[in-house]
Amino acid sequence: MAKKTPILPGTNSRPLDPEMDALQYEIMQETAQALGRIGRRLEEALAALKRHDETPGSNQDRDELVQAAADRAFALFIQRDYLGLKTDHHLKSTYDIPREVMLRVGVMKKAEKADKT
Repeated sequence: MAKKTPILPGTNSRPLDPEMDALQYEIMQETAQALGRIGRRLEEALAALKRHDETPGSNQDRDELVQAAADRAFALFIQRDYLGLKTDHHLKSTYDIPREVMLRVGVMKKAEKADKT
């Protein structure tokens, strides 16, 4: 059986060169860095929610913090899916995403109408 040459994630284009030319290497490196940035933003949103819950009398809107964490989790899931990384089941435990956040992943907040004065 012939060994399959991998395709560059997210491009559905030509197979990766076994020698890994410089452009392909840079694209893969940037892809990994982008996933890292998205993951860090999710961690920051989850930390803000946790700080809110641990701080009595916090002046932040908890609902907004939950939505922000859900939006960032959604961005991570979408980016991974685009890259062909289909196994997201471990992300909930890796990032310790609360159930209430997971329930909002992919749910967009309804835009508020401007007050007419």
